[in-house]
Amino acid sequence: MTVAPRTPSRFFRANLWLHRWCSLVATLPFLILCLSGTVLVFHEEIDAALGHVPAVQPGGAAHRPLQESIDNLLAAHAGERVASVGLDAQDHPGVLMAAMVPGEARKFENTRLRYAELATARPTAHAVDPAATLTGFLLELHARWFLGMVGELIGAVIALLVLVSLVSGLVVYWPHAKKVAFGLLRRGRGPRLRQLDLHNFIGVVVLGWAFAVSLTGVLLGLGTVATGLWTATALGELRGQVASEPVDVRRPPVPLDAAVAAVERRAPAGWKVGTVIYPGTEYSTPRHYAVLVRAPAGLESRLFRAGLVDAGSGEVAALLEMPWYMQAIVLSQPLHFGDYGGLPLKLLWTLSTWLTLYITANGAWMWWDRRRGRSRPAAAAVRTAAGEAAP
Repeated sequence: MTVAPRTPSRFFRANLWLHRWCSLVATLPFLILCLSGTVLVFHEEIDAALGHVPAVQPGGAAHRPLQESIDNLLAAHAGERVASVGLDAQDHPGVLMAAMVPGEARKFENTRLRYAELATARPTAHAVDPAATLTGFLLELHARWFLGMVGELIGAVIALLVLVSLVSGLVVYWPHAKKVAFGLLRRGRGPRLRQLDLHNFIGVVVLGWAFAVSLTGVLLGLGTVATGLWTATALGELRGQVASEPVDVRRPPVPLDAAVAAVERRAPAGWKVGTVIYPGTEYSTPRHYAVLVRAPAGLESRLFRAGLVDAGSGEVAALLEMPWYMQAIVLSQPLHFGDYGGLPLKLLWTLSTWLTLYITANGAWMWWDRRRGRSRPAAAAVRTAAGEAAP
């Protein structure tokens, strides 16, 4: 007795449809993201090799006061002011990085990175526009599609499509996995079936990695929106509670060193300042520094707390912890780019990216090949009918 083939359930067919069309819609932009992401995984090594960021080794020399470096940078660039300062002792030891903007601009647009040696307080010869570098160009493409916040949201939608494709693909693969041994490449039944087996096998191998990178891509795409929400709520409430009489945003009365020391005294033991945002920006107040402090090691080194320092008196107005959604976004960045485990993890991220790139292109090819195979008999039938109808 012949057993009729079992009809797939509606749930299975829905997931098959989702997997196919979410993958196809996301194919081209996802290929671009994979290619640009492969380069960005090594952005630190590339920037160092091209000499875009100075790597000054202090050699044990005592640092000059931070404010001395700021004063020298302001003197060298009279038409600009400091919007924020970065002190990254791990990746760029002995270097102060200042983001400078024209005049008294509040937003971080047209930012120029300026550098100074902490040991001498002298500006370095490096004044590279990040957007003009290879990695800067690729980051703008990868993160914002050259469209600003709209591009970030587009990136979040693309990552969400990939995420749906992964989950629905797992649902579609599960019945197959119960019948065929994992990793089995069936031979002698045509190249398309072999390609399907390879697609399924590699897809399962990179599933965890692809899920993590896609989920973090969604979160990072919402980063600007989340930061604006945090600025408008928690930071906005704090702004309303503190004195807002403006100070000279180019040269605040309280020097940079005093603001850094004040926050480090209030922070947990061992925590160090990583970023200082000057008064008069969209992320501070007209009177306060916004100082970001983080732990020296562990998971908390990826997070930060934000302190507001009165630039007129030097008092710490508050020390805020990040809300949960900001913590999730901040932790997403190192996981997305694989830059928290050194070169071995970066190589693993690159291999996983290229495997995902392969199954994306492979899936699109199988869809196109199937449609082409269906169209051939129909086209032949049309030609035959046309020939028979001809006089």
